Amino acid sequence: ALGDYFESSDEVFIQSREIRGAKYRYSGRDIFGARSFLEFNAIGGIVQKAQQIDSRLTDLYKQYETSGQFRRYIAGAWLAGGKTGQYDLGLRFLWGRDEEKSIPTSINDPLGNQLFGGNLNAYFWERRIRLFGEYYFSNRDTLSFGDARDNSFKGGFDLRYRQAKLILMYQRIGFNYFTVGYPFLEIDKQGLKGQAGYLFPKIVAINSDFEYYRNNLDDDPAIPTATTQIANVSATTFFKGWPEFTLRYGLRADNSKTVYDSELRATKVKKLTQKYEGGIGFNFDHTRLSLSGIYLELDDKSLFVAGSPLGTKQLIFSFNFFTRAVTNLFFSGGAVYSTLDMTNNQKNVNAYAYESIRWDIIPRKLKLENTLTLIRNNAENGGTQDMLSDYLQMAGEVSLEYFFSNELSLKIIAGIDAKDFDYSTPAALLVISDPNFGPTYFNGNETYNGLIVGGELNWIF
Repeated sequence: ALGDYFESSDEVFIQSREIRGAKYRYSGRDIFGARSFLEFNAIGGIVQKAQQIDSRLTDLYKQYETSGQFRRYIAGAWLAGGKTGQYDLGLRFLWGRDEEKSIPTSINDPLGNQLFGGNLNAYFWERRIRLFGEYYFSNRDTLSFGDARDNSFKGGFDLRYRQAKLILMYQRIGFNYFTVGYPFLEIDKQGLKGQAGYLFPKIVAINSDFEYYRNNLDDDPAIPTATTQIANVSATTFFKGWPEFTLRYGLRADNSKTVYDSELRATKVKKLTQKYEGGIGFNFDHTRLSLSGIYLELDDKSLFVAGSPLGTKQLIFSFNFFTRAVTNLFFSGGAVYSTLDMTNNQKNVNAYAYESIRWDIIPRKLKLENTLTLIRNNAENGGTQDMLSDYLQMAGEVSLEYFFSNELSLKIIAGIDAKDFDYSTPAALLVISDPNFGPTYFNGNETYNGLIVGGELNWIF
């Protein structure tokens, strides 16, 4: 493949990158015996364009300037082979580097990284048990901070027996472990992670997962070392002729000992988050409807050198539908309503609605598509900050596409993009005259009305 393509694997290798360059893949079967396989992948190209300080990024709307962005190259290869149902082994290499001379100056240092690693899977008991493991080593280098070397690994087992499953693993992501994908830095943690579930056929499915880890793996005495416990449990019914009912409960606790700095100021992590969720979904004819409600509560009793902890209570309701009344007409939409209350008395209410239509007027010849979103947001007790959060926004687009053949089509596009803030011009002038805010306070948060008109010529070859 040549041109633009998207590459994604996992959070410790390539999480998600759009690459402009080349890609090669080979896949073979029965090469060194029955049920054997061999796969090889290679990628290379540019993942980031060069942008000088103060230059605009053309792919971001209402964006003002950058702090300097180097041209970034990426290259990698991974090889996997084995016997289906018995074992497989993989080796990986990834390289990324910023071109230092691609821009004259930058606030940030150019980065480089090399990643080496591999993974192994072994299957037993007619593939009911899988033992797995992986290890990666990264070596990141910068001009100012020198090299940073660390590793990431995980290992465990995956058991599937009849209607039951059990997965248990031990994992580590080092403090100085860096990926070449996005994000460039992944949080450090080390601990256990697991999943368990059981399906009662045509009645109910029960699933649960947990995670326990600690951070600050470099044992920095100035940072509280927090332990995190995460647990979730859910049940979904499958009674014939009845809607699906789902109940979920989740809990997350973050705790640490108290750490004191040189001036005996205390820092401590103590948070508890709980989630309650319920939903109902059902199908009839060619239509799917779903309703759900979520309640989230964060109790934060942490200690900070500056500032106070902020607890929240959030309630979310959502409705979604999809219908295909006739073969060539698809219609979907929904709405979300949420309220947020914080312990500092700030409040926020958000309502969001959307719809999407696709109509194949003449199948494989003429297609009409339409999308529309509407957002209303209201904030209270946040002072001047509320002026950035009280708005009504609407965006919509309609397109008509004609296919000359399976490879060539012409699309005409029209739409609107509008956002209306509640604040008045006199109120805004009063704020920007205050030296605590300045003339750029409302940058990117002004009322605007946009009209979208365009066309596309698509050629698939």
